[in-house]
Amino acid sequence: AWNLLCRAFPVVMREPQNVAARGAMLLGSHLAGAAIENSMLGATHALANPLSAHFGTIHGHAIAIMLPHVVRYNSMTVGAEYGSLAEDAKLCDRQDPEAGDLLGMFLRNLATRAGCPSSLACCEGIQELLPTLAQEAALQWTGQFNPRPVYASSLRELYECAMK
Repeated sequence: AWNLLCRAFPVVMREPQNVAARGAMLLGSHLAGAAIENSMLGATHALANPLSAHFGTIHGHAIAIMLPHVVRYNSMTVGAEYGSLAEDAKLCDRQDPEAGDLLGMFLRNLATRAGCPSSLACCEGIQELLPTLAQEAALQWTGQFNPRPVYASSLRELYECAMK
């Protein structure tokens, strides 16, 4: 899924009529969906659900905003895996200690190019709701499957990072 998507997405953004790239996106999306069924999601989805509930944020947009921050957070635990993904995307060498940051920037750039918001600044009044959002995110079952444990305090920090 990753190899198809990380290569095809930029092509589709540049050449929307490229049928081969769109086919790769379709197959990559299907494989990613199958992977989600096996991995049981993680902190990104736990963070996204309260955003959709309180602000009506489109789920895909909430995922796009939060994912780069969760990648950076998780890189302490699964840095080698992120290094492999970053290498596959031709971002850096597999051993680069900055692989998680580079991967997060790559994902944020793709989302921005696709027209997704890049921060939670679009959520008016979010600052006052941070404690509630973090508590609700901590109760989401999906967060239990994150490679690095998450708690209300760490989820709040991730929301704060995404406000910039």
